[in-house]
Amino acid sequence: MLTAYDESFDKYNIENGNFRTAEKIYSSQWKDIEAAGVELYENYYIEEDLDNGSTMRFFKNREKVNKVCLMKGEMPSGQGEIAIDRMYADNNSLKVGDTLTRGEKSWKITGLVALSDYSALFQNNNDSMFDSVKFGVAIVTDKDFEALNQVKLQYNYAWVYDKKPETEKKEKKMAEDLMEDMTGVVTLESFVPQFQNQSICFTGDDMGSDRAMMVMLLYIVMAILAFVFGITISNTIRKEAGVIGTLRASGYTRRELIIHYMSLPVVITLIGALVGNILGYTLLKQVCAGMYYGSYSLPTYVTIWNAEAFWMTTVVPVIIMLIINYGILYYKLRLSPLKF
Repeated sequence: MLTAYDESFDKYNIENGNFRTAEKIYSSQWKDIEAAGVELYENYYIEEDLDNGSTMRFFKNREKVNKVCLMKGEMPSGQGEIAIDRMYADNNSLKVGDTLTRGEKSWKITGLVALSDYSALFQNNNDSMFDSVKFGVAIVTDKDFEALNQVKLQYNYAWVYDKKPETEKKEKKMAEDLMEDMTGVVTLESFVPQFQNQSICFTGDDMGSDRAMMVMLLYIVMAILAFVFGITISNTIRKEAGVIGTLRASGYTRRELIIHYMSLPVVITLIGALVGNILGYTLLKQVCAGMYYGSYSLPTYVTIWNAEAFWMTTVVPVIIMLIINYGILYYKLRLSPLKF
């Protein structure tokens, strides 16, 4: 899912930032802004309060920037048709074929979508948390958009750098320079570069932090299990001390005894790793994906073989089990055959 999120920036040509003005930008102003090394795109929207108590932000279909991922159904093509955000639809018990109303105006839902620049449904970028129940985004046809209350039209524009910055530091510098250039051309009501846009970045940051937390939890649990195995084996060695002493006196080496006592916990760990990988790529992936799709408006993901995940969740736990158990066994079996 992180891969799908990261790839969506290029796949759906997500903006490098957006700004809003009080009035429409004229062609001369447009050229002056683009001379600063960016390409501008109209991304106008109109917000309407619906009869169900929520607010819907209407957009025209995007074909060049901030493209739309169709999750289910079809994109609107006729009058009175609308494609709404999948997350908003789930939270408001809406599906394809249902109708949204505002007074006498109504729209038939033809599709469920994910807008690439609204993976988290923040109505205002300064909000501390998004609200995917009372706020949604939607796509309508150009004619239906023009039929909305144009008094509420927000002149919002998206920009994409001609030469994208390589580092976050350069991106911040470019954004600062661009804002300075713009203030001499137009009056800005808002200016939000991509790295400050919570609707775009919040999801990736949250998934990244979850990943680190889960990896740490995995290793802690594996270390605890390894010590449990080690303590159990230590008790077994204490009970079988006489037999061990006899074997050592008969010529069995300490290495052979360590391998004997380590074999069971390692085999159990390998079986667990095998079962975990099978379940992780079949049944349990739906559980994990469902948690994120229940919170964010993510595009469609494709299951991929992840070598890093295999290393971190399979190889490293086995190594942890080997090292801890070897250390305990080496310490316990250091006695001479006579002492055993």
